Amino acid sequence: MPSRRSHTKSRRGCFQCKKRHVKCDEELPRCSLCKKRGLECDYPPTGEADGQFPLTPQDPNDAPPSPEGWSAHTRMLEMKLLHHYVIDASFTLRPDVLEAGYFQIAVPRIATSNPFLLDIILAFSALHLAFLEQGDSKWLEIALKYQNRACSAFSRELADLSPETLGPAFICSIFIMLCAFAYPCVSQNRESFDPLSQVLEIHRLFVGCAFLFEQLDNVEQPEEIKAWLVYKQPEVFLRKGRIEDAQENKFFEQLQRDLLKSLDHLRGAINTAEGPYQEMYKNTWATLQEMVKEWPRGKQQGGILAFPIHISEEFMARLKDGDWTASIIFLHYGVGMHLLSNKWYVGIWGRRLVATVLPPDEEIPAEWEETVAWARQAVAYTVPYDGEKRKEKSEMGLR
Repeated sequence: MPSRRSHTKSRRGCFQCKKRHVKCDEELPRCSLCKKRGLECDYPPTGEADGQFPLTPQDPNDAPPSPEGWSAHTRMLEMKLLHHYVIDASFTLRPDVLEAGYFQIAVPRIATSNPFLLDIILAFSALHLAFLEQGDSKWLEIALKYQNRACSAFSRELADLSPETLGPAFICSIFIMLCAFAYPCVSQNRESFDPLSQVLEIHRLFVGCAFLFEQLDNVEQPEEIKAWLVYKQPEVFLRKGRIEDAQENKFFEQLQRDLLKSLDHLRGAINTAEGPYQEMYKNTWATLQEMVKEWPRGKQQGGILAFPIHISEEFMARLKDGDWTASIIFLHYGVGMHLLSNKWYVGIWGRRLVATVLPPDEEIPAEWEETVAWARQAVAYTVPYDGEKRKEKSEMGLR
C-alpha cells in the first residue's frame, strides 16, 4: 500500500478549515477553500495561533515565532500594505506642528514594537488602497480584518495599560478614528449612513483619544511620543504660521467666509429664540464658529473634525427629536466638514451629513428655507483629492 503523502500542518488556519480537518492556505481576506465554497472565513486571533506574532507586546525573553509559521501570501500582503503606507498613504496626513516625516519615520518605527499599532496602520493603508482602487473590493475586506484585529488587541492593551504602551496606544487611537472616518467614504454600501450613529461613534473615539493624550505627560515618554505634547502649547500655532497648501483652493476660502456669515445669522436666531435650551445652543454654536475660524488648522480645539467631541448628550437628544435649531446647527457642521472634503478619509462626509440630517422631502420652516438651500448648494461642489497634488510632487521628486 502506498504511503500517505505528508504535508506541512497549517498553523494559522481558519476555523472552517480546522473544523473540516483540511489544510488551509491562510490567504487573506478569505482562504481559497472558503472562497470556493462561498463561506465566511474567520481566523483565530493572532495571539492564539501557534507560530505567529502575538497582537500585544510580549516579554523580550520569549522565543520569536518561527518564520515557517508565516503564510507567504500574508507576508507579501503585509509588506505591500506597509510599503504603501510609507510611500503614499502616510503623506495624506499633514504633520502640522509635528516634525516633517513623523508619519513616515517615527510612526512605523514605533509600530515595529507594538503589533496593535502595526495592524491599524495596515488597515489604514488598505483603506487608502480601497479608495484609490474602488473597483477592487478586496482591500476593504482586508482593511476590516486588520482593523478588527487591531481593535481587539487595543482593547486588551487598555485593560492593562503600561507607561511603555501609553504612547503607542494614543497613536493607535488616532488611526482607529481615521479609519472610522474613512470607512463610509470607501465602502461600497453607500446608502446606509445614519448621521446620528456615525457622529456618536466618532464622539466615543475622540473621547478615548483625548483621554490617552492627557495621560502622556504624566509619565516619562521617549522623544518620538513627547513630540505630541507640542499640541499643549498654544504659542506654537502662532509661531508656525500658514500651513503649506492649506488654502490653495479658492473655493474653500470662499466657503469658509460664507459659512461664517451664515453662522452669524444663526447666532441672531438663537439669541431671539428664548427657551430652556438656549444656553446649550449658544455654547454649541460658539464651539463650531471657533473651529470654522481656525480652519485649516485645528489648534487646541482639534478643528472641525473634532466637533463631535464637543457635542453634548442634550444636544444630540434635541437633534434626534427633530428640533430645528439643533438641526440647523448640525447642518452648518456638515458644511464645515466639506471644507475638509479634499482629504480622502473625509471625502463626502459633509455632503452626506447635509443630505441625511434634512431629507429632501422634509418640510422646511420658512425662516430656514434660504439657509437649507444654501447648505445643499455649498456641498454640491466636488473638490479634487489633495493626494493628486501630492502624487504630482512625488513624481517630480519633491515628496
